[in-house]
Amino acid sequence: MKKLLLLLSTLCLFLLTVAQVAAQSMPAPPPPPILLITREEIKPGKMPAHTEEALANVRVMAKANSMIADRNLRNYRLAMSPIAGNQNEVTYFFAYGSFADMENKNKEVDKLSSGMMKADYEALPDHELHAAQTDIISAFRPDLSYGIGNVDIAQARYMVMTMLRLKPGHEDEYWEASKKFVNPARDKTPLKTLASYAVYQVRGGMPGPTYLTLRVLKTLADLDTASMTLVRPMMSKSDREEMDKIADRAVVLTTTNYYAFNPRLSLVAPEFMARDTSSPGFWIANPAPAMPSNASSGKAGTRPQKKQ
Repeated sequence: MKKLLLLLSTLCLFLLTVAQVAAQSMPAPPPPPILLITREEIKPGKMPAHTEEALANVRVMAKANSMIADRNLRNYRLAMSPIAGNQNEVTYFFAYGSFADMENKNKEVDKLSSGMMKADYEALPDHELHAAQTDIISAFRPDLSYGIGNVDIAQARYMVMTMLRLKPGHEDEYWEASKKFVNPARDKTPLKTLASYAVYQVRGGMPGPTYLTLRVLKTLADLDTASMTLVRPMMSKSDREEMDKIADRAVVLTTTNYYAFNPRLSLVAPEFMARDTSSPGFWIANPAPAMPSNASSGKAGTRPQKKQ
């Protein structure tokens, strides 16, 4: 009997190891085609209270997902807190396969919020803690991106987001120059294998033409060994001068912010969590139970992914 138990234990350990190795060897999935970015500016001094509201929202989202039979119609989000930028801000990412996917998922939430889960949604607290909120819809541009697949966002702990606003009519000029001068220089640095830059074009919510470059990091130490500061020295003098001229004509402004992923305020899919073999337990699988359906009502909410 003891030999049988030992054999079974050994087999289970072997299978677990094989699964982890397989997950690590699998390439990271591509970024979602459509990204909804919600930026909430919280009133000074109100961040702890807002965190409690956001946690209640996550719990209702989790309960709603458990009642949606079609897994493809469930809603998830990634939450981020700034480590460089506006410290009174919280940012959420919602991924969609298409605009139709966004619409269909919202319809599922609408049905629950006006039907079986109406009491849950109406009980969500709202203490008017927001100073402002902005929703940005953007579309993935694989043709402008670099190193896609190098880093799996499920294994990341940080994100660098750079907003680039270009002058109308200069978009093609700028991006062609970036491909011609910047990318070959990147290829001469550790960025070629250690960095992933996903470029999104803003489709609504900001003045255009605006682009967002998202780089996920497993650790901040990645910026010590694989940084954009390594790129310019790899360019020839003539390439630097040409790129500078084009940037001077095309760029209106750039802004870069650093964020840390916040697992408490996030809600991720089981398959997303399974890809994080580097640090099990970072993403939270089971939020605390949602408020009971007979909870006392507060100010009504419509979609938990839009009201934090």
